[in-house]
Amino acid sequence: MKISALSLSLLVALPSYTSAASCLASLTRFNLAFRGRCRYDDVLGRIADEVAKTEACEGVTAENELIALLGVTTVEGAQGEVYSMCEGLFQAEKADEFLPFPDISEQGPQFDKQYYDGNTYWNEQYETNVENRVPYLKNEAANRLDIDAANVEDVYDGIAKSGGIQFPGGLSNFQDDDGNICDLRAVMCCWASDRQANDNNGNCAKAYDTNCVDADPGDNTDICYVDMSRSGGSAHVDAGFALYPGDNNDGEGSVHCHGFAWSQDEQHHTSRFFGNNLFFVSMYDHMSQRGYVRNIPGAPMCGCVEKMPVVTRSDCTQVDVSEVFSIDYAGTDIEFSRVPGYLKIDFNSCRGLGANNNLEEYYKRLKRDGDATAEELARLQTYIVGNGNCPSATASFVETMGFEYI
Repeated sequence: MKISALSLSLLVALPSYTSAASCLASLTRFNLAFRGRCRYDDVLGRIADEVAKTEACEGVTAENELIALLGVTTVEGAQGEVYSMCEGLFQAEKADEFLPFPDISEQGPQFDKQYYDGNTYWNEQYETNVENRVPYLKNEAANRLDIDAANVEDVYDGIAKSGGIQFPGGLSNFQDDDGNICDLRAVMCCWASDRQANDNNGNCAKAYDTNCVDADPGDNTDICYVDMSRSGGSAHVDAGFALYPGDNNDGEGSVHCHGFAWSQDEQHHTSRFFGNNLFFVSMYDHMSQRGYVRNIPGAPMCGCVEKMPVVTRSDCTQVDVSEVFSIDYAGTDIEFSRVPGYLKIDFNSCRGLGANNNLEEYYKRLKRDGDATAEELARLQTYIVGNGNCPSATASFVETMGFEYI
């Protein structure tokens, strides 16, 4: 795919270039590939490499050459032009090439909504050999996850690691009060059940009909409370709350929470491929590979962190992306394009500021790097309160509801 500055309706058409204005224009046509991000610094670096080895560019700086190629007069103008051209490329890719999220389940957005609330047969069933199973096949179990959700494996192998997946921002689980995508740019899932044996996660075991009827995921957090007013579209009530004093066998039992977050820079790879991360965390890594399903009562199974239970901690996955772009010049047009076949997306444990695989610590890193604000971090920490802080967080919440926490 190629996006030309000439084709963007919001931009002024680029002027024609002459060899006097641009030394690289003497080449008539060029395609300069580079690995990195589609952004000013990376584009400038690639231009600098080409200027250094082009005889016609002797004495010309990379900044002046890029200004000439883009038909602007200042560095600031060049920065703005590069940003606009990259944005055009990314928006066109999202619209034309990213996989629509409902295509994963192939059962429509209503199914996806119910899945993220914890209510579909993907969430509620477990493998069974009961006599009245449907379909009944001799010596074959029914409700097999690898069959019922086979598309998940296909999408992971075929698209998730080498192409984009649209984020399901139309689902209320992933909207703020104004209908925009998660205000804090953070999503968390919390699972209360395990439906798959022999995967070294949770305590579901064979035989399914005796050892997986009410199985638990691996515990990694403590639930403090659920405020149902924050997720009415999932809880189906306007208000109400549930408190979870204690932990593990003395509290809510085993619960597993895992999330991810993305940059406030819309061109950052975490912001462009957060649909991939949602798919990986919720459908592939935890359901398909571990069998983790079902929601905490009163809350969605997955949603913006603001809609989820208040917990002490959450595991975390980040996307790491390798991309190759090209600066293409032909006659009078300059274009940016993605080089096909060079997009690689990896899913790794978050590298946080004070600890890895920790959503709060990863958000601290986003704040340090300018990808989140101090105010946003402080708000996130009212939902992920830290180990040992459930009693104080719950007491504060109960007081806001007009009660005394004893």
